[in-house]
Amino acid sequence: MIDAGGHPVAGAFVSVTWGTAPTPDIARKTGEDGTFQVGLPPGKFRIRATASESRSGEVEVDGGEGDEIVITVRASKGSRADA
Repeated sequence: MIDAGGHPVAGAFVSVTWGTAPTPDIARKTGEDGTFQVGLPPGKFRIRATASESRSGEVEVDGGEGDEIVITVRASKGSRADA
C-alpha cells in the first residue's frame, strides 16, 4: 500500500468489502513497508484500505491468482489532510 507520493503506508487497515465468493470478515494491518497478505479464493473482490488522516483507497482484484496488489490511498475530500 502506498500514498499518492509513492511512499509505503504502515499501520493501515485492509479489508475485503465485496466479493463473488465468501471471505472471512477480517482486516489486515499493513507492515512498516506498507505490505499485507490475504488469501482469496478464485473470484472477483473489492479491497479497501484505510489509513490515518482520513486517507483511503479501493481496488478490485481477481482472487486465486497470487499476484501483487497495489492500493494507493488518498485524502478524502474535505478532510484536513486534503487541505
